[in-house]
Amino acid sequence: MIEIDGSFGEGGGQILRTSLTLSALTGKAIKVYNIRANRPNPGLQHQHLTAVKLMKYLTDAETKGDFINSMEILFTPKEIKREGKLEFNVGTAGSVTLIANTIIPLLINSRLTITLTGGTDVPKSPTFDYMRLVFLKILENIGVNGKIELIKRGHYPKGGGAIRLFNFQGNPGQFDITELGRVEIIKGISHASSLPSHVAERQITGSKEVLDKLGVTVEIEADIREGESVGSGITLAAYGKSVMGSDSLGEKGKRAEIVGREAATKLMEDLKSGGAIDRYMSDMLMLYASIYGGKYTGSRLTCHAKTNAEVIRKFFPNTKIEISGVSPFVFKAEL
Repeated sequence: MIEIDGSFGEGGGQILRTSLTLSALTGKAIKVYNIRANRPNPGLQHQHLTAVKLMKYLTDAETKGDFINSMEILFTPKEIKREGKLEFNVGTAGSVTLIANTIIPLLINSRLTITLTGGTDVPKSPTFDYMRLVFLKILENIGVNGKIELIKRGHYPKGGGAIRLFNFQGNPGQFDITELGRVEIIKGISHASSLPSHVAERQITGSKEVLDKLGVTVEIEADIREGESVGSGITLAAYGKSVMGSDSLGEKGKRAEIVGREAATKLMEDLKSGGAIDRYMSDMLMLYASIYGGKYTGSRLTCHAKTNAEVIRKFFPNTKIEISGVSPFVFKAEL
């Protein structure tokens, strides 16, 4: 059994999510303790518990400690299910995109369709549009095609959004993503739900004020929705040999133009780093590099990414994992 201290490093829920994914894929039992011990609301919250329950179902796992506020969980997986239609509801605005990241490696070459209800565009997690515009494009680069469908947007605090994941197919293998090259176009989605349409338009204006300095074609669509939880946000993606993305969410009292400028400024920072992928994908791609063997250049090495690397090393002690540099940094996993 692999034992993991959930409070080390960044100390957040990603330690649990990465551990669950790799436990399922390798068949190794895990004990994760001190889960989110240093957070204001320590232990398993609804989003984390939903990930545990979903992974338990997908692997017919034996578990202990899978309840709200639990600080320790035991997870012993069995065989991964390969087909079926499942629906899971977080019950809050907890991020469904973080849960999606946990389960997608298990969906590859399966006949599983999974619908997740909760928060689609909430703080401290990838927006739905980031998953579509950036994450799926990077997966294509390593040999996996998949679908993530937006059913309904869900914002904090109401939630109630839903996404559907299906048809993840491919033959991933060793990959090398070390150069972004010349940015050919920047695309984006600016959304406003149950808000005036000018909110989305002003987010676009704010982004273009920053991005126009690049002299690159910028195409940002407005997605206006009614009857869904109140909220707004913008996601941007710069396409070259690879893709870099960024996002920003609206808040009460925060001008829409500032939301747009924030997303554009983060994207510009990562573009100037010399990396091939942005700061968020730099973390998420690490798991795939360790499973299939891969090398990539990330825009910046965050505490989140360093923590993720240490969790991964516990599951692949015979894999040579190297990290060099900070901004940019190079991650390399040799099987």
